[in-house]
Amino acid sequence: MIRRALLAAVGSLLLLTLAPAARSQTFTPQSSSRLAVSFTTERVGSGRVLVYGEVRNGTNQSCERVVVGVEGLDENGRTVSRGRAYVFGVVPSRGSSSFEVRMSSPGSERRFRVEIESFQFVSSGN
Repeated sequence: MIRRALLAAVGSLLLLTLAPAARSQTFTPQSSSRLAVSFTTERVGSGRVLVYGEVRNGTNQSCERVVVGVEGLDENGRTVSRGRAYVFGVVPSRGSSSFEVRMSSPGSERRFRVEIESFQFVSSGN
C-alpha cells in the first residue's frame, strides 16, 4: 500500500515537472490572399511548356518556401497537365520573386491556372 502511494506521488511529481515542456501551441492558418501571381506561358519544342512569372507579396512580412502549382486546362476546363515549383528565394515584404515551371504537355491545353499551393511567413523571432 505504501509502495503504491509512493509510486503515485513520484508519478505526479514527474507530470508536474514535465508539464511546462508540453505547453500547447496556437496555430493560426495563413491565407495567401495577399500574395498575387502573374505568369506567361511558352511552348518549348514538342511536348514541353515553360510557365514563368512572379509572386507579389502585399503583406508586411516576408514569405519563404513558396510553392506554385500549374495546371494546364483543355477546352472543357479539365486538367490535362500539371507541374509545381518553388519560388526562387524569399518573397520580400511588399516585393516580388520569380518562378519557373517546366512541364510535359500533351498539347491540348487551351489555358493555364497558376495558384500558390503553400508558403510560410518568415518568423521574426528566431
